[in-house]
Amino acid sequence: MIGRRLEVAAVHLVRLATGDDLYEGLTTFVTDAGITAATVTCLGAVRRASLRYYDQDLHRYDDFVLDEHLELVAGVGNVSLLEGASFLHLHAAFARADGQAFGGHVNVGTEVFALEAHVTELRGEPPRRRPDDCTGLTLWG
Repeated sequence: MIGRRLEVAAVHLVRLATGDDLYEGLTTFVTDAGITAATVTCLGAVRRASLRYYDQDLHRYDDFVLDEHLELVAGVGNVSLLEGASFLHLHAAFARADGQAFGGHVNVGTEVFALEAHVTELRGEPPRRRPDDCTGLTLWG
């Protein structure tokens, strides 16, 4: 187990504009604000969702797109350092009008209709992502 104590430094409320890319927009916000450690939650709606699923056996991401209007019913993630730069790790659940839900790792290409995010910036030594041989992922080290 790896543990680290950080303190809340600031809370940022962010609204992305219609047409923005969800992943790129939040990444730009945290980078421009100099945020290197944070928790992120978001909700809203998208015109299109671009997601990834990590295949645990093959150690690779499989990408898929839901090219339709969806509610973003829950988004949760974090910010840490990867190779010295702020890195956003975000998962989300999306729902169709009939309530059918889909989810995964948010990828570039998710087009915002309306989005509100809550970024809780943390103060202290930021977690740094390092390659993990067991999972094939870059995880906090």
